[in-house]
Amino acid sequence: MAGIFDFIKGAGAPTVTISAINIKLHGYTHGMPGKVVKERTFVLEIPFTNKTHTDMLTEATEFKAQKAEPIKIKAIEVAEPFKLVSSDPKMPLEVKPDEKMVFKLVIEVPAHNYTGPISINFASDGVETIHVEIAKTTLEAKGRKVDIETSSRIMSLPKGQIFTEKVQLYKAFSYGDRISKIEIEGPFAFVSCEPKLPIKIDDPNSCIINLYIQAPQTSYAGRLDIKMS
Repeated sequence: MAGIFDFIKGAGAPTVTISAINIKLHGYTHGMPGKVVKERTFVLEIPFTNKTHTDMLTEATEFKAQKAEPIKIKAIEVAEPFKLVSSDPKMPLEVKPDEKMVFKLVIEVPAHNYTGPISINFASDGVETIHVEIAKTTLEAKGRKVDIETSSRIMSLPKGQIFTEKVQLYKAFSYGDRISKIEIEGPFAFVSCEPKLPIKIDDPNSCIINLYIQAPQTSYAGRLDIKMS
């Protein structure tokens, strides 16, 4: 997320140095740069999109997308010592899949000099999350398997969420090779990749592919197995 500050003129205001703007939604925190404010109130604009990754799904012929759900925001809460004066649009509201909007918040700063972050919480209906622990990622290609270095990870994310896995293709392929098919073992599902298929390995120094993968519907611990041909 990114924001633009607009100032509302006031008199006799203290100097408030906002070191960071932390915006929380569904348990995740999105950071924005801080700002020095010398007025009693300021306007913070927060562009927001309910992303559904439909751009990725067009490349996955066998992928069955989960039905996109609207995000229901019940309230916007600004932590002390700041105070939310007003918001536009007003809460509660529903953000439809792929809908874009800009939240405009009028925020009152403390009545004294202050240096530190500001925390803003978008209170919404809970999203069911799962725990995914990938011990290692294995790439199978050209009749052999290789382990991807530093591929272990632990994630807490919404069930069926799409995440990214970066793979250095020179772990299993050579300069000039082509890749036309990618398969990922369940309970994961291959969604798409960048660059798009088919891929020709034509960089003599490095060739990294970004894989877009759908997480399982339930918690999982084990390997992530990728097959390319």
